[in-house]
Amino acid sequence: MKVFRLVSTLIVTGLMAVTAHAGPGWHVNSFSVSPLDAPKVVAAIDEWFAASGKDYPGQVTLLFNEADGTDPATHTILQTYPSVAANEQFSQSIQSDQKASADWAKLLGAMSGIATPVQRARGAFLGNWGDVDPSDTVWMHHFISADDAPAVVAAIDRWMNSPTGKRAPGQLHLSGTVAGGLGSSTHILSVGHASQAEAEQWRDSLVGNADFEAFMSAMRDATEYHGANLLIEVKSWGNPPEAIGGR
Repeated sequence: MKVFRLVSTLIVTGLMAVTAHAGPGWHVNSFSVSPLDAPKVVAAIDEWFAASGKDYPGQVTLLFNEADGTDPATHTILQTYPSVAANEQFSQSIQSDQKASADWAKLLGAMSGIATPVQRARGAFLGNWGDVDPSDTVWMHHFISADDAPAVVAAIDRWMNSPTGKRAPGQLHLSGTVAGGLGSSTHILSVGHASQAEAEQWRDSLVGNADFEAFMSAMRDATEYHGANLLIEVKSWGNPPEAIGGR
């Protein structure tokens, strides 16, 4: 499954030690665009990635916001990278290289004519479970608040290593919010599946399951739940960072 796309919120001082690290991270830009113009977004990114974008040190993913409550965004662009330093270095190279700068300006020009920006946010990966599989294109993001992130990681570890958790299809990622976003969550649990049908069948199979009930009890003790959104991958370019299961 691919690396996912997340939206979240403001940094919490008590979580700085957890979220501010040199590991892999992500940046999201959400926007609204008419259905007729959506293919133009794909074409614009295709053109950029065929030029200077192919040097990006991670993966760029375009997602359709299938269900996101009152969020006016229709799509999200997710960038995942091996480190903040690598992402920053690429950004600086765009500014210093004349061709790369021109390619970037062309992409921005194409987007500005059809898309309205909605939200920007940045986060850091704290834990990853399951296999990164390109066929996983359905992403459910659960927004939570947690004062003790290591306790959340431990709860997920126990669940994913339980007899039931070991059979879980897809993949799961825990992220800490670094900056930006909507709401009051501090962390995001992103679950990827190959299809909505697969996700529904798995959820149905967990009704009354003792392993899952133990996991949910631990999560209720360690977190506050703020809701979820559903995003569907449209297309991705590049590869996810090795640290989260990429090549």
